Amino acid sequence: MEFYEITLRGMHKILKDFKEDKYADIVEKCIDLWQKKHDTYCMLQEFADKGRFRTFKFSSENFSSVEQNFWVQQLFGGLVAMMIQLAQFENEKKNISIDFIRKNFGMPTDVLTGIMCTSCGQRQTSLLDIDKYISLPIIAKRIADGLEKGSLDDEIDAVASVSAPEIERERNNARLRTANTNIPVFDSRNTPVCPSCGNKKFTVCKFLKSVKEPVFIPLKS
Repeated sequence: MEFYEITLRGMHKILKDFKEDKYADIVEKCIDLWQKKHDTYCMLQEFADKGRFRTFKFSSENFSSVEQNFWVQQLFGGLVAMMIQLAQFENEKKNISIDFIRKNFGMPTDVLTGIMCTSCGQRQTSLLDIDKYISLPIIAKRIADGLEKGSLDDEIDAVASVSAPEIERERNNARLRTANTNIPVFDSRNTPVCPSCGNKKFTVCKFLKSVKEPVFIPLKS
C-alpha cells in the first residue's frame, strides 16, 4: 500500500473513531477513487475553498477532555498536511522516500507563545501553549513511523489517547525551561490572571528556545 492511501486511511480512522461519519464517508469515496483511478483530485478538492472539509472541526462532545480534543485536532491536521504533500508529489509523478518525509515534514518550532500583562509586564504561558509548542514534531514523527512500518493505526491511537510517552516527556522538558526562566504556567481551561498584580488584560508575547541552556528567552513584543 502506498503512502498516500495509508494517509487517507489514517484520516478515515480518526473520523470514524470520533463519530464524524459524514466526513469519513467522503474520505472513503476518495480512497475508492484512488484505488480505481489513482485520483488525488477528489481529496484535494474537498479541502479547497469550496470543499466540504474547508470549515471542518471535530464535535467537542465526542472527546473525553479538552486535552484530547487538542491532540486529535492537531493529529488530523498533520495527516491532512501529509495528504496534500503526497498528492502533489503523485500529481507531479515524483517518488517520495520515508527519509524525505522525515527531513521535511513537521519541523519543530523554537518559539513558545505566551501572554504578557498589560499593567505590569509579567509574562506567563499556559498548558495549552506548551502542548502547541511540542505537538508538531511529535505528531510528524508518529505519522512517519506509521507510514514506514505500516503501523499508522497504532500511532494514531497513541496520540489520540494522549498516551504516547513522548508527550509527557516533552511537556516536562518545556516546563523545566519555563521554570528555569521564571515563567508561570497556568491551566489553559481557566481565565488567566496576572500572578504579580491580579490584572486580567494581556497581550500576546513569545519566548525563544535557547540552544545553549535549558531556558526560554523572552522576545520583544
